[in-house]
Amino acid sequence: MYTHTAVANRDALSIEVVQRLANSWRNRVAVNQEKLDLGKYYDQSIPDYPLDLVSFRGDARFSSLDRNTRHKILAGAWILYNEKTIAVENSIVTPACSLLLRGAFATLDRVEIKRVVAQTLVDEEFHILMCLEACMVARRAYGLEALVLPCPAVVEALERQVVEASDIRHQEIIRLAFATVAELTINAYLSLLSSDQTIQPLNRETTDLHRKDEASHNKFFHTITQVVFTSFGAGERAIFIKALTDGLHAYVQPDPKAWVAVLRFVGVPEAEAIVADSANAPLGRRMTRDYSAFRNLLADIGIEGEIDFVFPSD
Repeated sequence: MYTHTAVANRDALSIEVVQRLANSWRNRVAVNQEKLDLGKYYDQSIPDYPLDLVSFRGDARFSSLDRNTRHKILAGAWILYNEKTIAVENSIVTPACSLLLRGAFATLDRVEIKRVVAQTLVDEEFHILMCLEACMVARRAYGLEALVLPCPAVVEALERQVVEASDIRHQEIIRLAFATVAELTINAYLSLLSSDQTIQPLNRETTDLHRKDEASHNKFFHTITQVVFTSFGAGERAIFIKALTDGLHAYVQPDPKAWVAVLRFVGVPEAEAIVADSANAPLGRRMTRDYSAFRNLLADIGIEGEIDFVFPSD
C-alpha cells in the first residue's frame, strides 16, 4: 500500500521538480540543522510576538497595562501562534500527507513522490517539536505553564466538514483541500514573524527555519494538487472546490476565544470586551496570508472563477 510505485505515465507531472525537492531535503530542512539550547538565547526584555499583529493594541485598556503584563500577553500571543501551528500541522497537513503516502489519490504511485511525502511528514513532525519547545521557553519565562488554549477555529471547521461528509472519499478530498490552502498560503505570516526585528531573536530564527521548509512544501503541494485535480471526476471536483473555498475562509478568521483565554489567564479585566471591541479592526478581521502561490494553482487548474472568496488584491 505505501511502497508500491509505478513507472508508466511519467509525464503526468513534473518529475524533475519532485526529484529536486527529494534530493535536496537533507541539505535544506530544519530537522537537520544544529539544535540550540533555546533558553540560553531568551531575553525577557524583548517581546515574544509583534505588537503590530495584536488587533487590540490600540485599546486604552491594553495600553494602560504595565510593561511586564503587556509582555506577558505577547508571550501568550506567541504561544497562541505556535499552538495553532501545531494544530494545523498535526490535524490538517499530516493527515493529508498520510493520505498521499498510502495512495488515496490516483497518479501518485511513484517513488519520487512517496519520498517527498515522507520527507514532508518528517518536516511537519519536527515543526511541531520546534513550536512546542519555543512555547515552553515563553511559558517558563512568564509563568504561563498552566495556560490552556481552545482548539483553533480552522481545525474545528475542518472537523465539522469531515463529520458532515457523505462518505470516506468526500472526507479525503476535504482534508487534501484544507492542507493545500495551509501549505500554499502560510508563507506571508511566517515571513512577517521571521523578519520582525522587535521580537525575540530566538522566535524570529525558529520561525525562519519553518519558513524555509514551507517554501519547499509550497512547490510540492502545488505540483501534487495540480496532478490530483486532473484525476477527479465532476463530483469530486465540486467537493474539492467548495472545500478550498471553505478552507480559505476558515484560515483567515481570528480566534477570539483564544485571545480571551490569554487575557483572562493574565488577569486582564474586561477580557471579553477588549477582544470583542477589536473585531472590526483590519487585523481583527483577517490574518495575514500570501495568496499568490494559491492563485497560481487556481489558474493552472482552471478554477479561478469558481472560488467564492475576495482576495486582498481584488
